[in-house]
Amino acid sequence: MFKSIKEKLILIKSNPENQTHVVIANYLLDCIQNKKTPKINECSKESFCSESVITAFAKKYGYDGFKELAIRIKVETEYYDWSALKDVDIKNNNNYRNLINKSIDLIDIQEEKINNLINDIKKAKNVYSISCYQQLFNTELFVSELNLLGYNAYFNYQRKLNEAWVNRATTEDVFIIIAFGLDNQYIINFYNLLKEKTNNIFIICSPSQKHKFDKFKEIIIVDYYDRGTFLESTRSSLIMYLMSYIVYKL
Repeated sequence: MFKSIKEKLILIKSNPENQTHVVIANYLLDCIQNKKTPKINECSKESFCSESVITAFAKKYGYDGFKELAIRIKVETEYYDWSALKDVDIKNNNNYRNLINKSIDLIDIQEEKINNLINDIKKAKNVYSISCYQQLFNTELFVSELNLLGYNAYFNYQRKLNEAWVNRATTEDVFIIIAFGLDNQYIINFYNLLKEKTNNIFIICSPSQKHKFDKFKEIIIVDYYDRGTFLESTRSSLIMYLMSYIVYKL
């Protein structure tokens, strides 16, 4: 999925899920930029975390440990002239396809969370989806495709009917909450009732909505690679990619 260690680190840096990992990635990117070999004790000091956390970071992203990661960075730094790639990055800065590809990578990096949702859908007795106004169409299509695959999936345009789901929620049911854009007070009110009844809640939302949810099984963030670009149609495409990926894996 990733072309280089540098690109992988840029994706980690852009993902707000784990701020410690963001700081570690920043240190490693700085090493690449300045053509120096990373050192675990230096990384620990710069990242304000223990060396065991840094080792866990390296293993999470596919390396045996920090030593292998450092060697790979050293090799890439010596064999690739990153300064030559700066012009390419500038030329592609306004390339919409490039923006989409990198934004999709930000979704793919959450593969473990997405697979947890997929596995729970497979085991669920019922799957209930509650959407913000902005994503009603995508959510309805997503639920329809779950129905075609034989899952007991439900979605209501008439929101007042959703409260009945809370009353009959069981440990065998899965709830998916889709929260983007403004005017999501209904979503939050529903969520506050739901979290008292079940832990089987999956949140799909933007970074700006994340702070509104404090209890869930997983939270999956859909974001732009370039925060300077803000198109609702682009966001909708990214959310549909995520939903289609879930259906495909089922």
